[in-house]
Amino acid sequence: MADELFAPPSYLPKEGVEALACPCGNYKQLTVVGTWGGPLTLQCPCSSPFRATSDAPWAVNLLKRLILWNADVTSELRQLNDLIIEHQTVHQIYRARVTDLVENSAATSAAHDLRALIHAPVPDNSLAPLARAVTRHEERETRPMRLRRALREVRLTPDGQRPRYAGGPLTRYLIRAMTALADSDDRDLVFTEEGRRLLDTIDRVTTDIQQHDPGPTTHR
Repeated sequence: MADELFAPPSYLPKEGVEALACPCGNYKQLTVVGTWGGPLTLQCPCSSPFRATSDAPWAVNLLKRLILWNADVTSELRQLNDLIIEHQTVHQIYRARVTDLVENSAATSAAHDLRALIHAPVPDNSLAPLARAVTRHEERETRPMRLRRALREVRLTPDGQRPRYAGGPLTRYLIRAMTALADSDDRDLVFTEEGRRLLDTIDRVTTDIQQHDPGPTTHR
């Protein structure tokens, strides 16, 4: 609701990553058409031709990213690597503040520490299950295969349906990076310098999360 004067909204805002899809349900074979700075147009090769154009900021930015991706397939990998490292640092700072508050509350100003936590980012509850899925190794599983399996495990909808992911910025950037590398077999991105660096970053970050926030232990 735009007007909350008479009734409060009955929903909570959600953030995540969601695959664009045609009304027919297809999301894997969409064609994107557009020029730099212009609106983004989606087309689907279904029996009832679907065509949608948007000049919303997210659509224009997505189109720019796809143009850069088409011109230099490693540009997105470099950007995602930097973003993952940046947000992992923020995550570690928050974790350190919480640890300091718990361990040294008697020797430090609790009020000062609480003020610091108020301005710190909210913990991302989606990180732990994602990290568990990535860090688990199946027999004879290559790194791209492991990423594809992890993406299936953390997806909120069944296989074959449009994938949706919840989570904060670090989770979203990890999902984007994992998707780019898992779907890159035909472009051999995992064998480029940028691809190997991003794979190493994903493994390092998810291992760190798993070690410090392992979550509940399950037995299979």
